[in-house]
Amino acid sequence: MFVNTSSNTWEQMSEQVTLKIELIVFDIGAVSFGIPINKIDRIISNVHLAEDYALTQNVEIVDLHDRLTGIPISNPTAIAIFTNADRQLCGIPIDTVPTLICVPLDRIRTLPSNFRTTNPVGIASHIAMISTPTALTIFILA
Repeated sequence: MFVNTSSNTWEQMSEQVTLKIELIVFDIGAVSFGIPINKIDRIISNVHLAEDYALTQNVEIVDLHDRLTGIPISNPTAIAIFTNADRQLCGIPIDTVPTLICVPLDRIRTLPSNFRTTNPVGIASHIAMISTPTALTIFILA
């Protein structure tokens, strides 16, 4: 009679759960930014924004395009509104269609505090580096 004393790798693999976070990802220039989906309040398309200005009342608009390039965004296609770390509503005008990406938590790192305060990106707290068909670095906001 033979006894299998080695561990069953199939059972071990099924027990290992990879924790993930869903990010709404958008590009500003050559930089990718992500906001955790649970922090997103709403995304307003430019069409609805033109119809109802009240959609952005009590929202602090942060033009990252201006912060990164020195040129304000002229015609955003949408505004991503989210709750920041201070629990205030912030809006970021974007000119690309945002994408939903699941990122394993082990691919996310906290940015050093000096990088968060001195870098032009300054508002990001974490960074995610993932492998897609090409390598993608995402600065995580909120």
